Amino acid sequence: MEIQGRINKEVIDTLVNLMKNVIGVQTVNIVLNKLGNTDNKEGREIIYTFAEEAQNLLGKNGAYAALRQVGRDLAKALMKQHPREEWDYVLETALNNFGFAKKIEKEKDCAFICGCVFFEILNKNGFAPIQHAVCWAGWGFIEGFVKEMKGVKGIKWKERNFKEEKCKFEFIF
Repeated sequence: MEIQGRINKEVIDTLVNLMKNVIGVQTVNIVLNKLGNTDNKEGREIIYTFAEEAQNLLGKNGAYAALRQVGRDLAKALMKQHPREEWDYVLETALNNFGFAKKIEKEKDCAFICGCVFFEILNKNGFAPIQHAVCWAGWGFIEGFVKEMKGVKGIKWKERNFKEEKCKFEFIF
């Protein structure tokens, strides 16, 4: 399966606007100013650098919490745009449509982010899965959906299957 979407200006603007709701306009503007010129960067580099700058400004745990909330808020916005009977499909395909991953697989008690576009950058920079704020947006995205769909209290990261390029998140009931 190929990733169909691209992390373009519209996707980036959506995430930046959601982040403004979480940490405030002034704080987001500080993060954006630290990004510098993004004209020659691809979308995943911009998002990764944005998360890194948020981490530098807010601290690791602050950035984790903020980006996790951005993921939840994105899930809520998509659920409002689609009828409940489409939520499984939206959850499975949205990260592909946005250019972030191949898909999300949902099972009875867990979900997987498959083929994340950030893993190569994380690996190159010495980060293991979920050790960078960019990962926490995906975590929050799944969590936002499954809280509504399955009534879970939350989700927790379990492991990464490096061979299959999948990060596993278990549901907390």
